[in-house]
Amino acid sequence: METCSTARRSRSANIHNFKSGLTLWLVLWLVAVKQSGAGTCPRLCVCYPSPMTVSCQSQNFTTVPSGVPYDSQRVFLQNNRITELRADSFGFETQVLWLYSNNITLIEAGAFSNLRVLEELDLGDNPLLRRLEGGAFRGLEKLQSLHMHRCKLAALPHDLFLKLYSLQFLYLQENELHFIQDDLFSDLVNLNHLFLHGNRIRTLSENVFRGLVNLDRLLLHDNRIRQVNRRAFRDLGRLTILYLFNNSLAELPGQAMKDAVAVQFLRLNGNPWSCGCEARSLWEWFRTARISSSELMCTSPSPRRGQDLRFLREMDFALCPLPDPGSLAGTTTTTFSTKTRWWFSKHKPVASSKGIFQKSSETVKAHPFSSVKPNQPSYPSSTSFSSKYELVEEEVNLPKVDQEEYWANYGNEDASVRCFELECPPGYDTPFPPWPPGGGTLMQEQAVCRELLSGAQRPETPECCSYRATAARDRKC
Repeated sequence: METCSTARRSRSANIHNFKSGLTLWLVLWLVAVKQSGAGTCPRLCVCYPSPMTVSCQSQNFTTVPSGVPYDSQRVFLQNNRITELRADSFGFETQVLWLYSNNITLIEAGAFSNLRVLEELDLGDNPLLRRLEGGAFRGLEKLQSLHMHRCKLAALPHDLFLKLYSLQFLYLQENELHFIQDDLFSDLVNLNHLFLHGNRIRTLSENVFRGLVNLDRLLLHDNRIRQVNRRAFRDLGRLTILYLFNNSLAELPGQAMKDAVAVQFLRLNGNPWSCGCEARSLWEWFRTARISSSELMCTSPSPRRGQDLRFLREMDFALCPLPDPGSLAGTTTTTFSTKTRWWFSKHKPVASSKGIFQKSSETVKAHPFSSVKPNQPSYPSSTSFSSKYELVEEEVNLPKVDQEEYWANYGNEDASVRCFELECPPGYDTPFPPWPPGGGTLMQEQAVCRELLSGAQRPETPECCSYRATAARDRKC
């Protein structure tokens, strides 16, 4: 009996020990499974739950550390010395990835292709990056915010932003970009903020912003922009903030601003604005715009230096010819008909001023109101007409006109006398020999007024006062 009882006790003990061992093994297995699922925190990093965050900043890593848990939602790798981002560097599903302030020199194409749910990528402050491979951001179709500021980037591949349909914020400021090629942003249909300030951009071409139909904020200040195509902003119908201050703009087509119909805040200060005829379209746009705008100080021509372009008078543009609509397409410089010379060209020929100071004008007349030259009376054979623009010796010694008179005739190579507000009647410039004022037709009296106004006498007749020829040196009628 004792033998049977002992055997039963031994068997019962073995079963108990087995169950205990099995229970312990199951517990250890469950712990191991849980740890393997969540992953261990990489060495020198700190991990936080809810949301799962891996913080590895400022640890002098030269490569992306291994062992980052697969369920990490935020990974912080900033302020290290990471030099390369290879295609196998990231295999986890992360929503926020910070890599700013490293020594990154290379980002392989497809380096982030496994990060299908990535929403924010910060690569800023990597001054050794300098260039990017096409397709570097391939697969990031859910990316919403991309930071690449202060990376000394000189150029951007044409397919860099391909299929980034969800991108809303793009930071490219303070690089060394000289040129933005056409259609670079054409897939960024949801982009809201585009920061391009602090680069070396010189021109904005016709299709540079094509596709940015939802852009709200465009920062282009502190560049070297000299030229803006008149159609550059045609897709920016929702733009509300535009910064173009501290550039090299002498002019900005009014048509470009007309396309930006929703602009509310415009900053254009710090540019060398030219306030001649080329400024007319922008000035006209400002007359109807209801926006918050900075000042636009004129730097040329010299009589208007220091004036605000927005507050020029309509008569300041009275001598400007109407633009030729066919010549405006695709250009930023207001180009007029070939019959009219460019008003403020640096190499503009010097206009003859004899008609201003002498009674016998030798300047070729222009007839802007009719293609048919009006009939003229006969003149003495001694009267000659010259089409040359060089000053002769006696003209060099002529008295200087005041600023108002000079700029009223500036660029007027084709006519010595022009009227205010472009209201001259046809044949107004027909010269007549002098006769006593008050004897003759109104046209003849106007001709006498012109001659008297160009001399030392002061006409007192109402006809002279109403005519107000722009060649006058003394308008005290």
